[in-house]
Amino acid sequence: MADAGGVYARQFRSQMTIVAFHRIADDLREDELTCRARKFEAFCKFFRQHFRVLSLSEQIARGRAGEDLGGTLSITFDDGYRDNLEVAAPILRRLQLPATFFVTTGFVGSNTVPPWDLHLPRNPGWMSWDQVRALAAMGFEIGSHTDTHLDLGSADVDTVRAELGVSRRKLAEALGRPPELFAYPFGGREHITPRSRELVREAGFVCCAGCHGGVNPVKPDLFSLNRIGIAQWFRSPHQFGFELATGRA
Repeated sequence: MADAGGVYARQFRSQMTIVAFHRIADDLREDELTCRARKFEAFCKFFRQHFRVLSLSEQIARGRAGEDLGGTLSITFDDGYRDNLEVAAPILRRLQLPATFFVTTGFVGSNTVPPWDLHLPRNPGWMSWDQVRALAAMGFEIGSHTDTHLDLGSADVDTVRAELGVSRRKLAEALGRPPELFAYPFGGREHITPRSRELVREAGFVCCAGCHGGVNPVKPDLFSLNRIGIAQWFRSPHQFGFELATGRA
């Protein structure tokens, strides 16, 4: 591992990376959506050491300007869990790292338990609108993850259009301006279609981000962005770095 830093630097310069988290919690078993706080902090330190960490909106802006995004990384979160504010945000602030939080607007302030959380010993809970505004006040970015976590790959055009409109309106009312950043619910290839990408663009967003793994070229298609989920399958930041450098992530 002596030359790992050099190997990482050379490889990471040839790609643009976006990572995705969901829950950051110590009282839940680590799973495909849950990452422990200490592990999250270790990843954040690794990101800061080996990448140019930018906000997603800065990556997008530079991409639209035709700049080379090699060696850059942005940190994102999906769904809007309460621990994003209570646990993740303090770590990010301490390390002076930007991040984007994609919230499912219909979950905000609710007691909704989605199907993927029914097995948990407790309801992790969602942020309230005041907490979403608190994140924004800290300088973090807030993006849309639809209103009901709709599968855009199977829904009809009118339903997708309405879902995007409701989410965008709620965020605009809460934050004073409409969101520009969008991440697909579920995020698998089967949940993303060319037509849904066009609907996202028509709704006024400047990007679409999936979550099925993979990096992006240094000059990416901003409406076909890949993100790498970070959870139990990456045991350590160096495993992540190795898999990223060898094209396995």
